[in-house]
Amino acid sequence: MTMKKIFSIILSMLSAVMMLSCEGKIEQPARDILFEVRNEFKAGNYNRAKMLIDSVKLAHPKAYKTLREAEALRHEVLIREKERDIAYFNSELQRLVELRDTMLKEFDYSRNAKYQDMGVYSVPSQAISKNAFNNFLRATVKENGEAVLTSYYRGARIGYKAVKVKCGELYVSAENSIYSWSGKEHGVYIERRDYRRGDDGGIMDFVASSSGKVVVELSGGSRDFGYELRQEDVKAITMVKELSDVLLSIAECREMLDAAQYSLDFLQKGLGR
Repeated sequence: MTMKKIFSIILSMLSAVMMLSCEGKIEQPARDILFEVRNEFKAGNYNRAKMLIDSVKLAHPKAYKTLREAEALRHEVLIREKERDIAYFNSELQRLVELRDTMLKEFDYSRNAKYQDMGVYSVPSQAISKNAFNNFLRATVKENGEAVLTSYYRGARIGYKAVKVKCGELYVSAENSIYSWSGKEHGVYIERRDYRRGDDGGIMDFVASSSGKVVVELSGGSRDFGYELRQEDVKAITMVKELSDVLLSIAECREMLDAAQYSLDFLQKGLGR
């Protein structure tokens, strides 16, 4: 082997050593952060792990080898995160369904298959047959959690448009009825107005949170009319409001569960699982 050949080999080795040295200076700080990422990942601190991965990209954009490892680890973090979310939503859904089933023991269920897509829950004390001659607020809730408050007035025609509910010095009112009807039942003139919860001026929530005498005032017609809401009706409205909350939470939980499962399937597909 000639001296020229030996010299060339030495230069190549020195060059390789220098490149490795430079690469080490670039990669090592990034690898130190990646070590922290792995520890946070093992501890289940997924948000912290993702923040550290982002910091690697920002602080060491030329640490290409470590960045590739960091992105692969990010994928694993996201998968574990979604698996955790799915476990939580499944557990929460089971809890809510059990709570709903317990609550439904106190409710009547009705559904006209010809006209209704879903059934309606109501409290037995507020059955129409039991209140044929009463002025009252009746609460019902659909299976999807949509609650409706219905104002029933019986007496001489007044043509009321708004419902105000008072408790002490506080009051709320509603005018945006989704359905209204007037006519005779059992020989008695009736005026009925329906208000959807969320567009009822907060009446249902107000009644449910009241701690004293609740007075209902009907206005906007030929004359005003008022009456005290019976405690059994206050209780029924409270029960419907609480059931509505649970049913809405079930629907939301199912949506979140479906979204988490979709994301997990997408991530696992990216790994070829």
